[in-house]
Amino acid sequence: MAHITAVFNMKGGVGKSTTAYNLAAGLHSFHKKKVLLIDIDPQGNAGTALGIPIWDLKQQLKDVLQRQANIEDIILTADSGVDVAPSNILLAEQEIPISAMPGRELLLRKALKPIEHKYDFIIIDSPPNIGVFSINALLASQDVLIPVDMGYLALLGLQGIDRAISLIHTELEHPLEILGVLATRYDGRNKMSKEVLAALQDHFGDKVFKAVIPEAVKLKEAPSYSQSIFEYDPRGVAAEAYKELTKEVVNVSK
Repeated sequence: MAHITAVFNMKGGVGKSTTAYNLAAGLHSFHKKKVLLIDIDPQGNAGTALGIPIWDLKQQLKDVLQRQANIEDIILTADSGVDVAPSNILLAEQEIPISAMPGRELLLRKALKPIEHKYDFIIIDSPPNIGVFSINALLASQDVLIPVDMGYLALLGLQGIDRAISLIHTELEHPLEILGVLATRYDGRNKMSKEVLAALQDHFGDKVFKAVIPEAVKLKEAPSYSQSIFEYDPRGVAAEAYKELTKEVVNVSK
């Protein structure tokens, strides 16, 4: 049965999609895991970064959530070997109709049930908000991986993250766990990066991953070549950091 993890933060620009697709690619490449990447962020960045032609889709995640297609019907396999359930901006256009559907919070969970046994890991890239798509991602998952960038505003967002997880626990009665908190866009020359990382460790304790993702130009360049960081810059510091993250994820998911 698949281990299902949502990559989630209500703040944008924290490396959420970058983490989702590189984690998925790394789990497949280095640990020989069968991985499905669910792109429930209407921006479609995770799928695009792995070379999925999101503007040529005949069916996508919106059709699954509207019960007009089975999830098996929309899955495409990227060159990296990762299976992807893609979306694009048309998903955002259907947010209001989907929000009005009965059982709207559990649409993704129910859609995944028939295929969970086919995968070792299912990674869900969620939007940077707490709307219906993020709720679906969190309620379909056993745990959440929280990327946090090393800026002052990231510290202000910690209470929002705590509140969102509390909402899932108390109001929606789902025992969501924190798989780990990932420091992203870290610059060791920057005092703020060091202070934010220390604050994360104080707040989340041993839930903070030892892997720290650096601020790296190669991470920004890789999607334009439809490659993960492991393919685009395999010996770079960002690839090494994400490779270390995959090891930690495998270990804590056992």
